[in-house]
Amino acid sequence: MNKMSSSGVYSLLPLALRSLNKIEKIIDLEMTNIGAQKLSLPNLLSANAWKRTGRWESAGSELFRLKDRKESEFCLAPTHEEEITLLVGHEVASYRQLPLRLYQLGRKYRDEMRPRYGLLRGREFIMKDLYTFDVSEEDALRTYEEVSIAYKKIFEKIGVPFVIADADSGNIGGTKSHEFHFLSPVGEDLILTCPHCGYSANEERAHGLVSPTKQISSHVNQKQTVNFGIGNNNRLIISILEFGRVLNVSKLKAANSENFEIIPIRNDNVDIKDILNNNNFEAVDIYVDNTFQKNLSDLKSNQLFNKIISEIQSIVKHPTSIHHGDFHNTSPGDECPVCSITSVLNHSESLYPLFGHRAIEVGHTFLLGTKYSEPLRATFAPENVGELRPIQMGCYGLGISRILAAIIETSHDEYGIIWPSSVAPYKVCIIPSSDEPTIQELTRNLFDLLTSTSHELNGEILIDDRTNLSLGYRIKDSELVGYPWMMILGRRFLDSGRVEVHERKTRQRIDLKFDEIGNFLLKSHDVDLC
Repeated sequence: MNKMSSSGVYSLLPLALRSLNKIEKIIDLEMTNIGAQKLSLPNLLSANAWKRTGRWESAGSELFRLKDRKESEFCLAPTHEEEITLLVGHEVASYRQLPLRLYQLGRKYRDEMRPRYGLLRGREFIMKDLYTFDVSEEDALRTYEEVSIAYKKIFEKIGVPFVIADADSGNIGGTKSHEFHFLSPVGEDLILTCPHCGYSANEERAHGLVSPTKQISSHVNQKQTVNFGIGNNNRLIISILEFGRVLNVSKLKAANSENFEIIPIRNDNVDIKDILNNNNFEAVDIYVDNTFQKNLSDLKSNQLFNKIISEIQSIVKHPTSIHHGDFHNTSPGDECPVCSITSVLNHSESLYPLFGHRAIEVGHTFLLGTKYSEPLRATFAPENVGELRPIQMGCYGLGISRILAAIIETSHDEYGIIWPSSVAPYKVCIIPSSDEPTIQELTRNLFDLLTSTSHELNGEILIDDRTNLSLGYRIKDSELVGYPWMMILGRRFLDSGRVEVHERKTRQRIDLKFDEIGNFLLKSHDVDLC
């Protein structure tokens, strides 16, 4: 359904484009329902605004950068926060012009180091971006909830089970963020869920509680994972976690309130003395994760920790600060934070472990606040006369080409794709067994019958007239593509007067008379024809 042009760049073939257009149609409808207006933004963006927000540097090597013949700097847009903020900032002057909701569908670019999984992780991709502008935090939060409901409706109409997870804002920024995922073994994200209360979060955002049965006792042979970081003010940052645990840099930065670079050191190669001797640090901050030591008061009895402290103090004479908390990625088996609190309040000893699921992120919502409006001076005059105020913003993305690929990854079997009816390239595929005049006339009659049954089937019926290929080949090809319904006209119909109707989702075959087919499809719960 697509063809690779170069690494991470694909051409979409006609069937894929039909499904993509249907996904976009569903999105357009729900965006219209919440009062969003569609526009188009350029893909070639000046570096000026990106430098003003600080993202020109923080975006790193994934940003496609280029210069024109005048040596002016540009980038290929991976996202449009700066561009839309400048646009609105120039057009909006008063609170009377707000709220405002603007969205676009278009191509984005990211210089992936290792493009993989086809359209799931490419250098060029198609996205829907919605940007919202409100006068207050309260209004922006209400907008956030309204858009989140619209996203739920979009995924419900697409027809693939999805999960909403609390998420980290990453390079986009903001104060609140959620991800929308399709569960799939090939997914790059790990989503932790609690089947008891419905809690769901990305592993980087989750705050599971370490079960007492998983706590490691403090003794000299206890292993650890040590990471080193260098702060902007030349402070050495050391994190100590239970062996096998992954450091959560976002949590560590939240506790540190500084920008720093993390340098991971393998447990079997840790040599703190080498790190300390080769650098002139002003001070040392040690972050002890609660997986390594549950209580800060018990650190004095932890011989391994005392050994690390002794090595540091023998070399660094400057102050050493010790911090304790949750600095790790939550893992499957950790306790649900919501249910654990409920158990304590109810004096219950019940344990509710979190379950891990690989997932594909297909949507993301961000409550941005004034992260972009302040540096780019997108302000408005409030109702009460006073100083200009920065606009409260939100950003809401849907990976359209990724949704297309994720549907295939999550909805298939050994025979091929199982398209949800709402986004299938065609809803019905008619396969005549031969080019005999009688069979061809029956094919046209069946086509006319179906299109007259429901106007929703206009343009949704494909006739596979490749009679130079065997009937068996075309049947298998129909299953591979995944049309929800396949109808075969051949000798069996001439003998019995019944059409073979195959449902792709269940692979069930039903023999129906001509005049029964229309009502059967309309009554089916697995296809939406009207």
